[in-house]
Amino acid sequence: MPSAAVLAPVVLPLLAAAVIAAFGIAGVSLGRTAAAAGAWSSAVALVAVWLPVRSSLELLLGQLGYGSALDLRVDGVSFAFGLMIVLPAAVLLTLQPRSWQEASISLLGVGAAIAAVEAGGVVLTAIAGGTAATVAVVLLETEDPAAPRPSWALLLAGWLALSLVGVILQVRGGTAVYSAVPVATVTAALFALLAASALLASCLLPWRMWPSKLWSRPSLRAAGISIATLYPLGFYLLVRAYELGDGRYPSQFFNVLLAVIGLATAFAAAGRAQAAATRREFFGEVIPGFGGFALAALALGTPLGLVASLVILATASAFVACLALLPDRAGVASLVTVAAAVGLPPSIAFGARVLGIAATFEAGDFLGLVGIAGVAVWATWMVAGARAIGLPGGRGHPAAETFPRVAMFIAVGILLVGPAIAAFQLGFANPVAGQVMRSSAASLGGGLTSVITVSSVLPAVTLFAPLLVIAIGAHAVSSTSAIKTQARPALFKLPSVAAVERARAALRSATVPEQYRSILNVRELEAAAAGGGMLLWLVAPVALAFAVTR
Repeated sequence: MPSAAVLAPVVLPLLAAAVIAAFGIAGVSLGRTAAAAGAWSSAVALVAVWLPVRSSLELLLGQLGYGSALDLRVDGVSFAFGLMIVLPAAVLLTLQPRSWQEASISLLGVGAAIAAVEAGGVVLTAIAGGTAATVAVVLLETEDPAAPRPSWALLLAGWLALSLVGVILQVRGGTAVYSAVPVATVTAALFALLAASALLASCLLPWRMWPSKLWSRPSLRAAGISIATLYPLGFYLLVRAYELGDGRYPSQFFNVLLAVIGLATAFAAAGRAQAAATRREFFGEVIPGFGGFALAALALGTPLGLVASLVILATASAFVACLALLPDRAGVASLVTVAAAVGLPPSIAFGARVLGIAATFEAGDFLGLVGIAGVAVWATWMVAGARAIGLPGGRGHPAAETFPRVAMFIAVGILLVGPAIAAFQLGFANPVAGQVMRSSAASLGGGLTSVITVSSVLPAVTLFAPLLVIAIGAHAVSSTSAIKTQARPALFKLPSVAAVERARAALRSATVPEQYRSILNVRELEAAAAGGGMLLWLVAPVALAFAVTR
């Protein structure tokens, strides 16, 4: 396989975006066909590059400057995260109608996100990730300027922090390439900055952030693409951090801290979900809930935890497409989606959470308590799902962009592929664990029928297949006619949510005192600078130099 092939997954969606924009400017709309072709061609190219060799393929295109290389590579990590990004985006671009402007911007976002996971070093990842975040803001603003969307500053903060990480690695270690950074360079302070950038990139925090709020938009075309392209990137950084640290984080403290943050995120999402007023509000917390469980499993520092995290993330990726296509009304599609979202057996979400909990006990020490708390959070999600069945649908989305049969097909697939979790682990997650945790990845085994570790065995086929038969039989003899849409009391309410909202309202209402407004008025400063004469430009540098040297 020629090394230039690694460009295809990035270039093909960008080329399709350029063609769509050119025809659109000329007054010809290519519709969904060209957008779908650009996204699916990227997915096919990614598979074609990785599967024949199943080893790292790298391409060096030159230098970015100051020693940073323009280095692209396809390996197990970029392949796994690339599929998580491009597949839900391809499904949405194939089915949902959108203008040529939205289609071209969406493909730009897909290309930038794929470039971020194919980047061979930290600096290029920061540049591509910041580009993807900027494109997402433009896409959301283009679709509906009045609808909820994250601020550009919030999305860009994590990538600016990551660029600083890349600069520090370049200066101290001589390189920011993931596979070549000296382990001694990754200090506790540097890793703290990297972890903060990852948490900000995906907003993995216990309060309601843009991964939840975007689902309340009147249209979900831009929301689905934005979440598909941006949400996996923070987890990608944390996986690469294992590669930077030779299979581990600098201190066990960071493993515990990130696991607790992930558990808090999942619990906060469960608390909001079980108190939701509509089914759409419940579904809006599904992705943050999956993200919290994935973060908790990823932070354990064991191959089994990494595998569980990747399976959870892949399931969340499928849910992005499912939720964006699901109509806001009662029916079998909604019922099946709720069942898959809460992790009912024998779904793959159920199997992944079982693996994650088993990984906490395998890790031992304090992390075992994280597993016990994870069971309690999972039970809260079960309560939330039972309550969501009777909730009203919420604000309806345009019928042209909803496809209940496709959404139900995805949800049913999540429920049915639980017995194949061992095969999924073998072909999808194990290559990632083998690359970033080389010293301990050999502890995983089991083949296509079971997941075997040092201390546990999960017989996936023999355990999940009977559960699948029982579930199908229970569905056959049951009836959905008894389900009534009615208000149900919440199990509990999170008091911290109201406190956070009050703090945000107070911060937004803060104003600058009248006597200082002329000093801090940016528009007046811009007007003065634009209209000032030569004397202003001569005095300004002198004043600035005087202020700096005081």
